Amino acid sequence: MKLKNILFPMSLAAVALVATACQDTDAQIDIAQVDAPQYVSAYLTEEKPVFFGETTIKVAFDKNVAFATKNTSQITINGAAVDKALVAGASKELTVTKTLDFCNEITLHIPAGLVLGPQKKTYDQAIDVTFKIKEMPSNEATAMTQKLGWGWNLGNHFDTDNTQWGYWDGATPSAALFSRLAGAGAKTVRIPATWTNHMDDSYTIDAAYLDEVKGVVDLALAAGLNVILNTHHDSFETDLGNAAADAEVAQKDSTIIAKLWEQVATKFAGYNDQLIFETFNEVHAGDNWGGGKDEEYALLNKWNQYAVDAIRAAGGNNATRWIGVAGYAANIDLTVAQLVLPTDPANRIMVGVHCYDPYNFCLQPYGEDGAALATPEWGHTKDATGAEELYAINQLYKVRQAYIEKGIPCYLGEYGCVWKNSDYENAFRAYYLEFFCRAANLAGIPMFVWDNNAKNAGNEANGYIDHETGAWLNDSETLIPMMVNACTSNDTSYSFAAIWAKSPVAAAP
Repeated sequence: MKLKNILFPMSLAAVALVATACQDTDAQIDIAQVDAPQYVSAYLTEEKPVFFGETTIKVAFDKNVAFATKNTSQITINGAAVDKALVAGASKELTVTKTLDFCNEITLHIPAGLVLGPQKKTYDQAIDVTFKIKEMPSNEATAMTQKLGWGWNLGNHFDTDNTQWGYWDGATPSAALFSRLAGAGAKTVRIPATWTNHMDDSYTIDAAYLDEVKGVVDLALAAGLNVILNTHHDSFETDLGNAAADAEVAQKDSTIIAKLWEQVATKFAGYNDQLIFETFNEVHAGDNWGGGKDEEYALLNKWNQYAVDAIRAAGGNNATRWIGVAGYAANIDLTVAQLVLPTDPANRIMVGVHCYDPYNFCLQPYGEDGAALATPEWGHTKDATGAEELYAINQLYKVRQAYIEKGIPCYLGEYGCVWKNSDYENAFRAYYLEFFCRAANLAGIPMFVWDNNAKNAGNEANGYIDHETGAWLNDSETLIPMMVNACTSNDTSYSFAAIWAKSPVAAAP
């Protein structure tokens, strides 16, 4: 009771004090006036090879801003309302998101008066910003890749394995073959060759075999084609793990590599820049295709250097000849991550990669019993997210960013998709090949289809042109001109959207 009597007069005093303060105009607190927010910039949250799918733009201001969600429909990209526009917490950035169809250019529009700053003052001007896909650089790498264009592999002819040799394609390449390729628009022929099966104990290559390879190279050059000549299925191709673990094996393999390239380069020393050497094919450790150890990556980098040094020392035009080098298994991701470019006084090194993704769609669609190992479709009509098309685009653009934009030519030495058992499956095959080739064009990457002269459908059935007669195999009379056009055309109307619209429709499950 006594406490209550004490507090009551105190509370009256407090009220009186407040009343006095309110009557004292000199004691009023002035609220500082703040200018309206000002627009600073707008930027994409990630560099995209093409505008497609969910795309996010950050719009920056000089002060914290607010934004009413109800106004989202008034913000547009290419004239259509965006999906989301919001400011997360106290931030100077407005985040705008929209799911896009394929396009090479987008324009963001924010009407005046939608963005609020402190004291609800608005930015009273419209914001219009246009983003364009990054164009190909104008450098030596781009010029070289354009020279290589679309190409073809003489697969399974000179490339045998470590235990046998012969001509797996059962053909004798002819002038008619290379004439047909050139007439179809091919610019380059990649000639895979195994050399160690034709070496004696001192690692000398059989002279007759060298002459035979030279004869086929000459046929391709005479047709006006560039030629890429490599090592393929040689004894060291799967020996990387053993060599990395055993110094004696490493020394032997290194000696073979240096001697091999010394002899091959000497044989072709007088040839001009139409002839390109490629150090290796798909070097890997045993059956480890998905990746190796750090010491294996390091050894492969040394092997590439040994090969380049041997070629440059062979004299003649080898001093400045273009040389392609390969990363682990020629895998795109592993090459970008692990390949160290050899030191080269001529500064004429290219990078070769391969891609057969997805594997069970492209190379091994059937089991031993003939049953499908994976769905026969490819693309957005099967997968509503469109992930398969985006994967192709992103993988190839990754190569462009890593090499071509830095002035280093790069090429897709092998790609393809097997001839399949039904018209339904082959419709998706054709769609895949066209889309993949167009993705390579966007990335500025020349590409060479794998052809092993197979004439029937099924696993590894990569026949496009008869290796002896030059006759079309399967549907190649239409398929090859389509791939050439997709890989090389500069027609801006020939877009991903145009290919996407032609996709076969997946059957209902």
